[in-house]
Amino acid sequence: MHFMHKYTYLINGVYLLTETPRYNLQEVNLPFNIFKDSIPLATSYIRWSDDGQTFGHSLYIQESEIVARAKREGFQVVASFIEEAKSAYHIPAQKRVQMQNMKQFILNNENVKAVIFYEESRITRLIEDFVLYVLGPIKEARPNFKVYSTKIEGEWNENNPYVQARLSFAHEESVEKSRRASDYHTSVVNSSKPERPGSRNPYGYSLTTKDNTIETNENKTIVILIFYLYSYGYSDRKIANLLNEAEIPPPSIDAKGWNDSTIRYILNNRWYIGDLAWFTRTSFDNSKKKPEEDIFLFKNHHEPLIGANLWNVTQFFRNYKQNKDHMDSPFILRDLIYCHECKEKLVTRNSTPAKSKKKYMYYCCPSCKKKISSEKIHESIFADFSLRWGRELKYYEKQTERILNRWKKGLEQKINDLNENLEKLKYLLSTLDKNNEYYLELKEIFEMQIHSTSKELQEYHNTREQIDILSKDEMQSELIGRFKQDIHRYSNEEKRAIFLLAIEKIGVNFSKDNHIRIDYRLTPYVEIEDLMKQIGIESA
Repeated sequence: MHFMHKYTYLINGVYLLTETPRYNLQEVNLPFNIFKDSIPLATSYIRWSDDGQTFGHSLYIQESEIVARAKREGFQVVASFIEEAKSAYHIPAQKRVQMQNMKQFILNNENVKAVIFYEESRITRLIEDFVLYVLGPIKEARPNFKVYSTKIEGEWNENNPYVQARLSFAHEESVEKSRRASDYHTSVVNSSKPERPGSRNPYGYSLTTKDNTIETNENKTIVILIFYLYSYGYSDRKIANLLNEAEIPPPSIDAKGWNDSTIRYILNNRWYIGDLAWFTRTSFDNSKKKPEEDIFLFKNHHEPLIGANLWNVTQFFRNYKQNKDHMDSPFILRDLIYCHECKEKLVTRNSTPAKSKKKYMYYCCPSCKKKISSEKIHESIFADFSLRWGRELKYYEKQTERILNRWKKGLEQKINDLNENLEKLKYLLSTLDKNNEYYLELKEIFEMQIHSTSKELQEYHNTREQIDILSKDEMQSELIGRFKQDIHRYSNEEKRAIFLLAIEKIGVNFSKDNHIRIDYRLTPYVEIEDLMKQIGIESA
């Protein structure tokens, strides 16, 4: 494990081994082998909680105290393990990378006689995790292994009441800090004028000096570019690679470049459409988003950077890609083609031999086993698509406007009906006879119906509001305008993205000389259109 420690420094007669350079110190050569030579060797564990401390004095303060203690205890070498910007309250000792590296280093090197840390809160904020899962296995293998804290004279003993009190205090301090932070965030978002609680500004925004609010900066164009690229079918990783190739600096100064998780975070951030959303994660360890009804959400909180149509398209593709869809696949019509007779979705098959220059790729029916060449059906679809949009684009724009209005009226009627039904359910619940032997069962049934109806009602309200915003967004013309461009000039992912927005399904009748029928969508709003069909609201 010695390969981890690239740098050696001599400080007051003690050799410090570390992974990261100390620019204020002169590097030296270690005059002995820490694995083979019998020398007094200790490890040190250093930790701080957030990025703000990374460039502060935390490392210097902890390290200088540890080296001084090592010299007092007679150690010649200290192998340092540093956990940068990691919470000991949210991340237990056994799950911290450097803590585990240190544990393995100790167990693999019999020369290591001790570990030294600054004080208890550096190793744990959870009282027992360090003792049970790190120190326990070490002492089981090395009963004479020693532990030192720079704040306690003599050895650090986990069974000492004073040490246990210090561990408890470190835990209670974190609990109180967490509670105060949560209370502050809740009070800020629940105020009469909800604000974004103090945290790192979203990429593309800076804090103003005049009134302490945030406003867009020069990076806003990068945010818009990211959304545009994704709306054309590009993956998170491909967007990150394009930004790296263009040498655009990533949001974090510590990052080595853009990565797919950074792109994903930007695309999921509702701040860019003018909403303030808070407490959205399932938990500290689980970044999965909570359901919308469980988060603090204030819509139209500020001026949006991303228009409603662009946001709608990107979120449709985010939901669609959860099935691990590869948008750059040569099978650009996958999931859209069906067998007319079997009603089955066609699957893809690439039968191209390894060294063949010609491609043998097919869409195949899993039931009747009939197939059609991808090249043949692509040519037919491209020709029909180009002819349709060259002829009908202006009509399509007007039709979209009319359909959106029909959907709004249909939703208003559904909302009125649901409100009436909800009132009836509440009335019937209030009139239940508590002496009825089935009272509890009936009460539960009514409560479930009320909950289900309320949830359905909220979905319809949200959809109607979404339609209002989409119909007013100027980007609607740009979105529809994509269809009239020469489809052959688009890349595979761009073609696939456009077809998913424009085509509902393609039927192939193998019994009639592979006759192809294309059912185009009425609007580019796929998820809303599907919902309208599902709840029986007419579009025409």
